[in-house]
Amino acid sequence: MANSTLTISDLNDEKFQKLLAPIVFLVITLTIGVPGNLTVLVIYGKKYAKSVHRTIVWNLAVADQVFCSIGIPFNIARIVHYYSFEGEWACVVFVVMLYFLLLYSTHLLVLLSIHRFRKICFPLRQQISVDNVNYWVIGCFAIAFVLSAPHFGLSKYEEINVGYNLTGYSCAISLSNPSIYSTAFSYGFLSLFVFYTIVLIVIYSIIGRKLYIQHKRRLENHVTSSTQKAISSKMTKIAFAISMVFAVSYIPLFILQITEKTIDEDNLNTFQFAMLRIGERLYVVNHVANPFIYGLFDKRFKKHLKGLLTCSWRRNETKGSTRESTSETTL
Repeated sequence: MANSTLTISDLNDEKFQKLLAPIVFLVITLTIGVPGNLTVLVIYGKKYAKSVHRTIVWNLAVADQVFCSIGIPFNIARIVHYYSFEGEWACVVFVVMLYFLLLYSTHLLVLLSIHRFRKICFPLRQQISVDNVNYWVIGCFAIAFVLSAPHFGLSKYEEINVGYNLTGYSCAISLSNPSIYSTAFSYGFLSLFVFYTIVLIVIYSIIGRKLYIQHKRRLENHVTSSTQKAISSKMTKIAFAISMVFAVSYIPLFILQITEKTIDEDNLNTFQFAMLRIGERLYVVNHVANPFIYGLFDKRFKKHLKGLLTCSWRRNETKGSTRESTSETTL
């Protein structure tokens, strides 16, 4: 096809072929994430007693479900319409929403980690309780909104000269010509998430040391761990795993936003280019992985999931499970 007959649609198709790997990645995460987070919402909403842990996890699943249901299809759409994304308002709204969900889920993770830290390291001090946890969740919501709001003025929508006397319109992750404000905001977000990652590592290092000392003392005194201690340890493992997945999946996005201009894409082979684009979207894993973490560390969750899949959802739980729910309300 001669260059003079090229259209925006042709360029979209060419870009689609180059970005086929990240599209497949997004479709897979969409297929897994929506039913996975829906399962978490149903099980934690119906089968778990009220507790601080349950409230935070349930709200985290809400944020993840919205991201998977709306955010991932939006990401796919802006790849399919790489040079023909119509509607600046849609680009701005969706980008702000993605940043909001990122910030909201991040602050919920920090809240969950602080709750575990205080519960294990300072058990005799005043704790986040079932009565006030919703105020903390609302606080996370408000902080996320305030920090994401500036993106209304930092649009990712841009007009691009694609050559061949053609002009395209893109809703991009990284602008081709970012303003000083956009660059500063990217550096600010990177710094913020590096800070949160360090905070989470420090918190769980202290928690891990405390649990190790407690376990060592119990062994020395020949004391058998109580059910409540076992549940507390399980919840700590879940919170730690969720936090680590967050760090691993989100940091690459902000690093690539800052360093992408130093990468010569023309010198990348097909595999390297695909990995670069998947790396930009690796943050999606953070909103998909949590159901697998609950299934790995929480036997009750796995049991209820099995019951849900085998249509035995409404069967009565055993007395042992009921006692576990009662113990959980204090955690």
